[in-house]
Amino acid sequence: MKNFLYALITFFVFAGVAQSQTLYRWVDKDGKVYYTDQPPPPTAKKIQEKKLDTGSSIETSGLTFEQRKAVENFPVTLYTTVDCASECTMARDLLKRRGSPFSEKSLRTAEDAIAFKKTFGSAETTIPSLSVGNQKLKGFNESAWHGLLDAAGYPRNAPVVQRREAPAPAAAPAAPDPGATPAPASPPPAAQ
Repeated sequence: MKNFLYALITFFVFAGVAQSQTLYRWVDKDGKVYYTDQPPPPTAKKIQEKKLDTGSSIETSGLTFEQRKAVENFPVTLYTTVDCASECTMARDLLKRRGSPFSEKSLRTAEDAIAFKKTFGSAETTIPSLSVGNQKLKGFNESAWHGLLDAAGYPRNAPVVQRREAPAPAAAPAAPDPGATPAPASPPPAAQ
C-alpha cells in the first residue's frame, strides 16, 4: 500500500499538473481511501488537502540530450530581487545565451531571505546568486558561473528553447454594412 501511495504522489508531482494543484485524500462511508484532484463529495470523511506547487518546474521539451541530463542531475536556480537591475539582467542573459533552462526565485519577503540564507549557509544575502545542483555561487561572476555550468554538463552553445505561445485569436469578420449593396456573386467555375 505504501508503494502505491508513493507512486501516486510521485505521479501527481511529476505529471505536469497545473501550478498549485490541489490533491485531496478522503475516506468514503465504507472506509475506502481515495486520492483525487477533484473535491470530495459531501459524505466524505477524513478529508485532507495537499497543495502541489509545480511553479518552479523547468520546461524540458525540445532540449538536447545533454541539456536534459544536466537539468535532471543539476537543476539551475537563479536568485534575484525586485530591485536588482543590471547584474540580474546580465545573469539571466548569460543563462539564456547558453541555452541553460533555469528557474528564478525572487526574494520578496523576510521568509524568502531566511530561506536564501539557509540554502547558501550565510548571514549575508548577495544577489544575484546561482545554484547548480548542490553547488552554489553568490554574486555574479561570469567566468565562475560558466565554470559551474560547464562542470554540471551544460553545453556552452546549446540551442535556446523558445516556449511556444498560443496563437492570437482570429478577428471576427466585420458585420456587413446594412446600407451597402451586396457584391455580385462570381459565376461558378466551368467544368472541364
